[in-house]
Amino acid sequence: MLYVIGIGLSPQQMTLEAVAAVKKSRKIYLENYTSAFASGTRKQLEKILHKKITVLTRKQVEEEFTPVLSLARKKTVALLVYGNPLFATTHIQLILDAQAKRTPITVIPGISIVNYVGATGLDAYKFGRTATVVFQEPNYSPHSFFDIIEKNSQAGLHSLCLLDIRTDENRFMTVTEAIAILRKIADFRNSDLIQNTVLIGLYGVGGKNQRIRIENPSITRKPIEAYPQSLIVCGKLNPKEQEAIELFRGKKR
Repeated sequence: MLYVIGIGLSPQQMTLEAVAAVKKSRKIYLENYTSAFASGTRKQLEKILHKKITVLTRKQVEEEFTPVLSLARKKTVALLVYGNPLFATTHIQLILDAQAKRTPITVIPGISIVNYVGATGLDAYKFGRTATVVFQEPNYSPHSFFDIIEKNSQAGLHSLCLLDIRTDENRFMTVTEAIAILRKIADFRNSDLIQNTVLIGLYGVGGKNQRIRIENPSITRKPIEAYPQSLIVCGKLNPKEQEAIELFRGKKR
């Protein structure tokens, strides 16, 4: 049996179902490249679970996962995933691969950033497709995430933007960096999308230092050292949402 288990945004957010599944498992793996805890560490998680956790790299998950599937046909194995494993295409593909190889599999969802968007005062039903803003490199500078944001905006929908993470480099994109990337693309396209909308920064959501802040790209503000970070590009705001935004503007955050 292969358990694919969402472990939330901090070690304390695992459900009772998830903990019970881990305790039944003979081997515990952790997918360590798509996200990270907002607070807490793998060592703290091991202490809570009384289990040793083996960390898997991107290559081991995306290209070399067959040995884990083979082991799961003989023993109970758990793959731990930050947040919710039913959210990223990487984990959906793992589930499909397990089914194709006739490996028994059970998926246990977890708490993710999506569960927190309502904390901003925005209507969770008014979010469109999620985008991922990636680091721009000289030989790799995609704009596809901007297309997603544009389409959402045209439909009056909000865009949750996940920000690039490179755990092997201990590099986490900041809200400030993401806004700069979006503004550069908007300027290139002669678009006023980023300039004329409300931007909300999410910092270390689910952790003890969680912060939510209305962003003003034209003003230099003190950076918030809480990770991972995410950004919401707002669509059309209804009166209740506008009221919530004004409350956030009035707070010193």
